[in-house]
Amino acid sequence: MSRPEITGTSPAAPAGGRKPPPDSRRRLPAGGGRPPGGGKRENPRAQSRRATLSLAITLQVVISAGDGLAMIALANRVFQSSHASWAVAAVFLAVCVPITALAPLAGVLLDRFPARPVLVTTALAEALVALMLSRVSSVGATLGLSVGFGICAAVLQPGLGAIVPRIAGHQGVTRANGYLQAATWGGFTAGPLLAGVLTTAGGSGLALAADAILYALGAAGLRALRLAPLASPDSITGDRGRVSLATQMRAGFSFLRADRDAGMLVVIVGVMVAFSNLAVVAEVVFSEQVLRSGPGGYSILVAGFTSGMVIGTLCGGRLPQRWLMVAALAGTLATGTGIALAGAAAVLWQATVAYGFGGLAGGVEVVATRSFLNHRAPEEAAGRVFALYSGVLFGAASVGMAVAAGLLPALGARGVLAVAGSGGIVAGTAGSAVYARRVVTARRAHV
Repeated sequence: MSRPEITGTSPAAPAGGRKPPPDSRRRLPAGGGRPPGGGKRENPRAQSRRATLSLAITLQVVISAGDGLAMIALANRVFQSSHASWAVAAVFLAVCVPITALAPLAGVLLDRFPARPVLVTTALAEALVALMLSRVSSVGATLGLSVGFGICAAVLQPGLGAIVPRIAGHQGVTRANGYLQAATWGGFTAGPLLAGVLTTAGGSGLALAADAILYALGAAGLRALRLAPLASPDSITGDRGRVSLATQMRAGFSFLRADRDAGMLVVIVGVMVAFSNLAVVAEVVFSEQVLRSGPGGYSILVAGFTSGMVIGTLCGGRLPQRWLMVAALAGTLATGTGIALAGAAAVLWQATVAYGFGGLAGGVEVVATRSFLNHRAPEEAAGRVFALYSGVLFGAASVGMAVAAGLLPALGARGVLAVAGSGGIVAGTAGSAVYARRVVTARRAHV
């Protein structure tokens, strides 16, 4: 895969939202989440926090590179073995479906047990899965073990999102998310490139063995990651034993129902992601058959979007806390606009510029959304909120790609891109209108 004021807040913020920690007045200022490099002298606590954030950024690159490498290596293996496009789709589903299906249970695991041991164990499990995959060759075994990646990702992805306040401090969350998401997209870019080199040199087995090393390095780094203590240490044991597992699993849903802004934002972003993934399937056909740009045109198109995402995440990290909700909704709308404009392009450079704009907006959106949830979710349910958020995104992506396969023959690549962009525009516009009405109503109530 935010705050109690009237900017990114709902007129009716839930009483169970995150409370400021007792020592909030002694916390770092908003710039406290920056990576190393400032000129001012810092106290030991600030230096420690910067070192922790730098390590977290490095880990995000390593783990994301592992994710990107794994998906390309697995897709290459099953296609070379079966020469069937359904096998490639099956690999993606084998990874994505567990993230959605296990979201409530993964969230409970993250909230009921100390974060670092859970994340370290999960990363080690991913390394083991990658090592086992490097030693098998059949399509069936590959698909079966790919489910293991999905199970691990169901815990690791939301877990990395939920611990950001413990890495950067409450005031440094947005800036930290900007750097961490830029690192994520940098890793997603490097991973497939590494997969191409290793697969060419020694086949998918070598690529997956290297993937196991990346995840093992991630586990070692997570073991060294210093997390600030929880404001409420009792939340680790919390209601376990007194409340049923089913009730604990519903805590993420309960929070999103109670916090109307957070709930609406997750739904709006989920809709945008579903429509945007229609474009993922249509991009190859659009670049090669419509724009006639050759095999390299597809790479250029994707590079335009990815570059925009990296720039957008860094820009998103500079957002004031009060504008996070507005930025997330505007980013959703603008992402759809970029995709729609790309679908209307006559030549490759026009499509690439439009995709770059869409990627930039998407980068702002993802940082704003994650930071909003970091600020708004109560500490004791943060894992469940982020697990649900990840589940919604991966589920939406799966639905989008599945639907695109049926729409492409009927609408053509341009038509699919038009639909993909329109979905994001409509979702962002609707969410912005609802939010604006809530803010106006809240202000009138306080007059």
